[in-house]
Amino acid sequence: MTTSTEVYECDGCGACCRSKLVDIYEVDTLRNPRIAEQMNPLREPGFDGEVGYLNCVCNGGCVFLRDDNRCGIYTTRPSACVVYEAGSDDCQQCRLDAGIPLLEPSAISLS
Repeated sequence: MTTSTEVYECDGCGACCRSKLVDIYEVDTLRNPRIAEQMNPLREPGFDGEVGYLNCVCNGGCVFLRDDNRCGIYTTRPSACVVYEAGSDDCQQCRLDAGIPLLEPSAISLS
């Protein structure tokens, strides 16, 4: 029996990198000290090790977003960015807010 499911691949539109507040955790700053230099520290200790946030909502987006819409620290990007899912409701809303067409799924077959 073969089933089809929808999967999405990020197309690098950069909409999420221009419109989110990204939670930063201590592990993120240990993995890449440049993140700590750019984050806004929290006044009170955050949830579960959260120490600050990157404000990607103003000034053109995340400070690590390059002109080609690619992440300048991709291999050491914040944990919140690692788990962000292409095609998720949040992804699609960011695209709509930016005037970018919805991300289309790719169909794969699972046997």
